[in-house]
Parts: sequence; C-alpha cells; structure tokens
Amino acid sequence: MDVFRREGREELTNHSNTAPPVVLTIAGFDPSAGAGVAADLKTFSAHNCYGVAAVTALTVQSTQGVKSIHVTPATELRAQLDALLEDMTIAAIKIGMLGHRGNAVVVAEFLDRAGVANVVLDPVMKPTNGGMDLLDAGGVKYLAEELLKRVTVVTPNIAEAEILSGLTIKDHSSMEAAARKIVERGARAVVVKGGHMEKAIDMLFDGAEILTLGGDHVKTENTHGSGCTFASAIAAQLACGRPLQDAVLLAKAYVTKAIEKGFSIGKGPGPLDHFYRIHQEPPPRGVHEVPQHGMFPAAEPTSR
Repeated sequence: MDVFRREGREELTNHSNTAPPVVLTIAGFDPSAGAGVAADLKTFSAHNCYGVAAVTALTVQSTQGVKSIHVTPATELRAQLDALLEDMTIAAIKIGMLGHRGNAVVVAEFLDRAGVANVVLDPVMKPTNGGMDLLDAGGVKYLAEELLKRVTVVTPNIAEAEILSGLTIKDHSSMEAAARKIVERGARAVVVKGGHMEKAIDMLFDGAEILTLGGDHVKTENTHGSGCTFASAIAAQLACGRPLQDAVLLAKAYVTKAIEKGFSIGKGPGPLDHFYRIHQEPPPRGVHEVPQHGMFPAAEPTSR
C-alpha cells in the first residue's frame, strides 16, 4: 500500500503502479553519455522500459574519441550481474563493450544462469573512429565461438561482420554471405549494419529468411552511439513483446529519426536525440502551467 500525507494525517491507499519491463545493459561507461550504458539507459526509457546496468569498463573519452580504458575486473562484473539477478526479473539484455576475455566468459556464464529469453549482442571491438581495442584478441575469439551461440540476435557493423564471418564485405551480396556465415557459426540471427556503405542498408538473417532494411544516409556527423542505441532499441522492443523482425524494423526507424534530431555538444561528433518523441515547444514567456499531480489548493489567506 502507498502512504499519503494530507493535513497532518497519513492515509493508506490500495493504489500501486505497474512496473515497466526491466532491461539490462552490460556495457562500458562513456563520460560524454553518447554511447555505452548512458545511451542504452536513455534508449530503454524512451521505449517505456526500466533500464539497469552492469558496467564492464570506465572509459576516458569525449566526443573527440577514446583516450584510455579501465576495464572492470571479471569478479566485480560477476558481482554486479548476480546482485541484479537476485533482485529482479529481467525481460531483455543488451550486451555491448566487454573489454577482455574474462568479462566475456562471465557474461556467457551469466546468460546460462539467468535464462533470459531476449538477448541482443552488439559485438563492440573498436571505436568507430579507430584507435585502441575495446575487446582483446582472446575476447574476440570467445565472443565468436561461445557468446554468439547464447544470444537472440547479434548486430555487427561491416568491420565486425568481416571478423565474425571471415569474409570481406564490399557490396550487398557479400553482406548476405557474411550474415549467412555468422548464423552458420552459431548465431540464431544477425543484423549486419551497412551504415558505413554507400547506401544505408541493413540486413537481417534469422536462419530462414533474409530481410533487407533500406534507408537513406542522414547528412550529419552527430552519430555518436548509434550502434549502441540500435542494439538497445531492439532489446527494448523484444522486452515489450515484439517479434524479432518487428523489433529490428522499429529500432531502425527509431535510430534513423534520433540521428536526424541529433545535436552537437562538443568539438567532435555529437549524440543522437534519444528523446525526440517527447520534446515539446516551450510555453510562451510568462505562461506557466501549475502541476496537478496530487496537488490541493492552498487555503485562502485569513484576513487580519
């Protein structure tokens, strides 16, 4: 029961709110909040889900790039995951940056224990603008051989799909070949993201059917965290009960519009606008709305 205080008295009510689906992100922290767990949590909220997070690494970065990475020890990542699993029911999981093989092993063991039906793997290996590795060589091998088999769908970009498939991708036919090879190697489904190709075409293969998702390039540099956001939007849609094809289609539409509405906050590529759906025009100057949530009119002043 909820307790309300009114005029010095406590009143019990039978009112309670229904909790939204809980979606877990397992990823690194980006201080500029454009990518990683910050982007994931914003995406979950934008899809009416409740986001929780296990942090795999603390990065030192801004919109201009990653300067250093401090990976969470595997024992601490396991403790974060176990604490969440003991406390709540998780509807979906999004996996992003892992840092090293030890963390990849911890996540695989966690998936075996947790039994969560909806798991999206964004196989983050390098930053989009290049630079240091976000997953070591042992981690890449374990991800490709073990973690891949435990998820609902994996969402590699072109460079990541080449690593996971062992194929060179130059056009849409080679994208399809890579998607088929990744499923052959154990993935249940894959979305190969073609955002860095001439046409922004993504390809979904679920082991039975190829679905090509067309789209135009949005002319903007404010795309920081777009891969994280796409994967977390799929996870949120799955948590809300959408089938995989619908979840991917809706996630692509969401990310495209969020990129269109993106903005610059620093000297490098800016973030997406994760909350573009709820932005409203500010009221005219001097016009103020009085909040009505559980408010009661104040007593009339007494005359003296």
